[in-house]
Amino acid sequence: MGKKQAITKKTNVSSSTGSAFHALGLPEADDLVLRADLLRKIAEIVKARGMSQTEAGKLMGMDQPRVSALLRGQITKFSTDRLLRALSDLGQDVVLSVSPSRRSKGQLWLAA
Repeated sequence: MGKKQAITKKTNVSSSTGSAFHALGLPEADDLVLRADLLRKIAEIVKARGMSQTEAGKLMGMDQPRVSALLRGQITKFSTDRLLRALSDLGQDVVLSVSPSRRSKGQLWLAA
């Protein structure tokens, strides 16, 4: 048997300091990042409380399939407003703060 030759393939890789949504150049990237953070926080709460999807749904005013979609991160099915209400329904205080940005365009972010 002969020697195996390593096949090398050049791949261009670029790094980004933003999110995947920003890297893809999506026009609503800031909102998508915020909704992803809200989804993640809701999932953390549901898991920490050991709730079933049905139990979580009762608290949040959603049926089980909708909670399932939420917990699977189906971000396009939920508005920012709906996710904020879900957090409130789970007994969380949600505080919105508006302050001047150092940049020409402000940022949306979640501090939890």
